[in-house]
Amino acid sequence: MAATVPPEARAAQRRIIATIRASGALNSDGLAMWREVNCGEYKATAAEIGRDLGVLEVPYEIVTAYRFPLAKSRDQRLRRGEEVRIARKDLTHLVRWMPSLKAVIEQIPDGHPGFRFVIFQPQPEGMVTRWLALAADWPSWTAKQARASRLMCAECDYDLRQRDDEERLPYNIPLPEKPKKLRLLCGRCCNDGLDELDRLATLAGQPA
Repeated sequence: MAATVPPEARAAQRRIIATIRASGALNSDGLAMWREVNCGEYKATAAEIGRDLGVLEVPYEIVTAYRFPLAKSRDQRLRRGEEVRIARKDLTHLVRWMPSLKAVIEQIPDGHPGFRFVIFQPQPEGMVTRWLALAADWPSWTAKQARASRLMCAECDYDLRQRDDEERLPYNIPLPEKPKKLRLLCGRCCNDGLDELDRLATLAGQPA
């Protein structure tokens, strides 16, 4: 293969392998590489990573994704970024350029988390499911990072990333005075969202 690979593809291969080793997040849905907005002065941007994948003929998509705020930053909002994602079904195209990835993919355990962090959202018309636009490495964040990202129950501090207890699934129950601010509670602390459903239904039934 070395004699037939164009120099442009070989250069893209080197850059992609280095990026994956430095910042790749592999899960049951595929592989992702996150980049903070306006990082181009120091790192390859999501668009630049995408161009290299295009050269290598690896299908991908770029999505908006957020990571936890930096511990020493005055701004404690989630950091907005872009994430280059390669679906698991398309990883075979990447394995051609990075053969060592094949063994790692095969070791992903059953039931391992994917890209989406799913939450339940009470609405006047009923309960709906939504997902937070988080970076793909959300399962590996420390408890402190998860807490800063509001992924812990706002009442009992239970880590809502754990999905082995159906009584503690995450529900978004904003405070009435802050209806647009994310506030996650486990099912035990919010009666599985039923009280919020009743409140919203009552409000929707009131005359304007």
